Amino acid sequence: MLTQEEPAFGVVPKRRLPKLAPDVIHRERLSLWLAEHADFPLRLLAAPAGCGKTTALVLYATRARFPAAYVSLQHGDGAAAIRAAVCDALGIAAAPDTESLLGALAPLGRREILVDDADRASDDGRHLLQRLVFDGPENVTFLYASRTREVFETTRLISLGLAALCGGGRLAFTPDEAARFVDSSRVVRGNERDVARLVMDTDGWPFALCSTIRDAASSGRTLDGALERWQRANGGLINEFVDAALAAHEPALAARARRLFDGEPADDATLDRLEARGMFVQLVDGVCRPYRVISRLARVASPSPASTLLPFAVELFGAPQVRFDGQRVEWIRRRDGQIFTYLALRPDGRASRRELIQAFWPDADPVLGAQSLRSACSTMRRALAAVTGHAALAHYVSFGDEIALNLDVFTVDARRVRAHVADADDAANRDDLDAAADHAAAALRIVRGAFLDGDVFPALAPYAEELADELGRMEGRMPAPDA
Repeated sequence: MLTQEEPAFGVVPKRRLPKLAPDVIHRERLSLWLAEHADFPLRLLAAPAGCGKTTALVLYATRARFPAAYVSLQHGDGAAAIRAAVCDALGIAAAPDTESLLGALAPLGRREILVDDADRASDDGRHLLQRLVFDGPENVTFLYASRTREVFETTRLISLGLAALCGGGRLAFTPDEAARFVDSSRVVRGNERDVARLVMDTDGWPFALCSTIRDAASSGRTLDGALERWQRANGGLINEFVDAALAAHEPALAARARRLFDGEPADDATLDRLEARGMFVQLVDGVCRPYRVISRLARVASPSPASTLLPFAVELFGAPQVRFDGQRVEWIRRRDGQIFTYLALRPDGRASRRELIQAFWPDADPVLGAQSLRSACSTMRRALAAVTGHAALAHYVSFGDEIALNLDVFTVDARRVRAHVADADDAANRDDLDAAADHAAAALRIVRGAFLDGDVFPALAPYAEELADELGRMEGRMPAPDA
């Protein structure tokens, strides 16, 4: 059990958080999800081992919207131990029972309580954790990390509007996130096709993807063939990692999972049960299948169309360009590329038609503005379909009431720079100045010229100014050259 030495409020003191690897990266879509659901009584991160749940909690704690308290459970922790840990983390007097704890939480003001490895709790510990969600005061919300969503009555909590669930799919790395992790390695070489292939072959599972990239960095090799090399060199360790996670479950179910990984087929009910328990089975496009890295027979895990998409590469430093599988997108009109760039830099990759009209035709008659946007969408669609094909285009971009890019299949250099800036700031907040300098260097290496070649259109002028300030700060983080 993580113990606390003295009470404190606000952001969790650095010594109270687990230490993170120096190459950890900020993952914007996960941060956005956590922020957007911050008012739910419970946010549950439920995913198999190696999905980065602890990392997500620690990074969230360092930039939480409200004062946060972090607690990590050990196997078999019961209600008494959990109450003591929560009180210690909050810096309040010990609560002898649940009613006392609930009463002590109410006067604290807005607080967030983060509980790592919640599935390790005993039965009465789990009952306490669930009761805190149902009966806790409105000023306190909870963020639990667990390998299984069955640790609580998750379905009931969600149906009552009391919980939001973040599963393995959201915790999986996207091509953009994988590219940023490659950036942070300094030495790994690989193009967007190599990155996309690695994400597909690992299912974006952070344990396998990050280990592969680190292994390639340590050996000075490229990403081409890196996963196979890592698996050959570390097969025993991978099996030990999986077996240790399966050991937390009843032996019969763990043995069934192992037979599945070895190629024995399983019925849908068994697959659903393994997936719900976090036993290295994932739900992809409505179908459950084991992680490819673990499965010994590739045919057991046939990839779905959505999981084999090559990413778009969007370069906005220097002369802007958009590439797909080596082909450059040739915009029919300059405005088409500007709208695409605007969407690529939006936090969620989307904007309403009304917002786009206000951004690009602010002085136009509303009817004429809507007509201009429809025309731009039509020519954008043609330019993009010329490289993806019309059938695949819907996987990448939608043209409805909102114009939206599927950022899970885009790598955007300016987004990577902003994310490395966030990584550098996070590392500095943890007093890890070497890691902060490494992330600052990764951000600066991406910058190959002026943003948009210096030709910044009005809708992005505030973004460009902020980006320039951030890059200036990153230059200040770099160590001075030796005299």
